Amino acid sequence: MLYFYSKLQSINKIHNVQNITRIYALSKRNIILRYKNSLIGFFWGFFKPLLFLLIFIVIFSAQFPSINNYILYATSGLIFWFFFSNVTNQSIGSIIGSAGLIKSLNIPAIQFPLSEIIGELFNFVLTLIVFLIIMYWFGISYSLNMLLIIPCTLLFGIFCFGVILALSSLNVFFRDVGILWATIQPALFYLTPIAYPESMIPPHYKIIIKCNPIYYFIKLGRSIFHDSVGPSLALWMHCAIIALVTLSIGAFIFSKLKNQFISTI
Repeated sequence: MLYFYSKLQSINKIHNVQNITRIYALSKRNIILRYKNSLIGFFWGFFKPLLFLLIFIVIFSAQFPSINNYILYATSGLIFWFFFSNVTNQSIGSIIGSAGLIKSLNIPAIQFPLSEIIGELFNFVLTLIVFLIIMYWFGISYSLNMLLIIPCTLLFGIFCFGVILALSSLNVFFRDVGILWATIQPALFYLTPIAYPESMIPPHYKIIIKCNPIYYFIKLGRSIFHDSVGPSLALWMHCAIIALVTLSIGAFIFSKLKNQFISTI
């Protein structure tokens, strides 16, 4: 009995190692394909939020004199928004786009959206490093509080993974999901206080802003980068609950639909 148990444990370990190796290979492939034949590689991920930042500075900075260090304020929101935007746009078709691998190699479908978010996390870290260096000239305050960006990114990554599990699963059966998401995203962007201060939102509309889950993660990151203070425990708990609930919903939708992926794609 002990012999068979030890054999089963060995098989499970081998299987786990294979899964980790495969996810790593898929993540690496996604990064390479994304920047294949590109002259500046991952810096494209940096230039997109930089372009938006320049637009914000030209159009909005003079409109909000009450915001201390507007450049840092906008940047701390933009880098998180573009992580969310990029990973959802790239992952929504990850299962459909990998139909051949799922059918021929019997690779678990969940590894494709997972590899997408790991690859985008890598890009996010590189973009963050570049911005942190540049923001030195705009008065960013370096402190130990900035280490809080690690759990902040982890929570945001969990939230994003829940979103892409739901979107990529539903997109297998309803291709309108991708079109609908492309329509909803700009609205979400403007419903999130990135370019403008929260104080300018009329009181009777604040409930709409606070129904946007991304708002809380932007606020969390902004407390660390712009305000240079540790976010309140209530805000941490709020983000943790949003992340776990979103992941649970995404995992539930994925588990209910995954057995029909092969017959549908």
